[in-house]
Amino acid sequence: MKIRNIAAKTAAVLGCSALLAVPAIAGDHEGGSDLGAEVSVGYDTDYIFRGANLGSDLLWSDVNVSTSLSDGMDLNIGTWYANVTDAGGTDELDIYAGVSTDLGGMSLDIGSTYYYYPTDGNNTLEVGAALGTSIGAFDVSVGVYHDLDNENTYFEVGAGTSFDLTDTVSVDVGASIGNNQDEVIGGQADGLTALTVTIGAPIGLSDNASLNPYVGINVGLEDNDSGDDIFSGISLSVGF
Repeated sequence: MKIRNIAAKTAAVLGCSALLAVPAIAGDHEGGSDLGAEVSVGYDTDYIFRGANLGSDLLWSDVNVSTSLSDGMDLNIGTWYANVTDAGGTDELDIYAGVSTDLGGMSLDIGSTYYYYPTDGNNTLEVGAALGTSIGAFDVSVGVYHDLDNENTYFEVGAGTSFDLTDTVSVDVGASIGNNQDEVIGGQADGLTALTVTIGAPIGLSDNASLNPYVGINVGLEDNDSGDDIFSGISLSVGF
């Protein structure tokens, strides 16, 4: 997954990911028979993934479906397609699936993502798991993700919170810190990658559609401190 595990509304912002996410506006499902679907399109000034800046002017789209397998257990399957449109940019297709379950005061997400790059062929398969819970007004999470082809293990800790401004507008604040163990992406060294902080203002357009603008900063840490990136973006999501 390009992981959306910090909070449902800020996940796309914190890494443009899609491994374990359950759609935020697709609705609740009961009995394992109902399906929910979400379609999203977005633009980001920079492709920030796990503390690395992979290029500018990112256009992306995401389609996923979810259902309840049983009481307290959900399945999410989808695809995320992206194109970095600046010079030297490339296409990327992520195919992901994940299962989330309620452990009583804590959630567990287990999933995998296949990263497909049609132009350079450096395709990889990743598996991951994340634990999440709420502490006061904050959602906190810790995750570990292992790329089977690049042989890199990535750890991430995140926190986020949200509050309503009006009946249709809310404010989401999220932050994450990651750590690379082995082979790394985007020219990063092993060790701490970056502190990524975002502030979003989701706007409810209807019962099943939202517009999601945000702004963020990515601060490199340790040997990955190559300068700070200020980035922003906007996305439209529709649930069915």
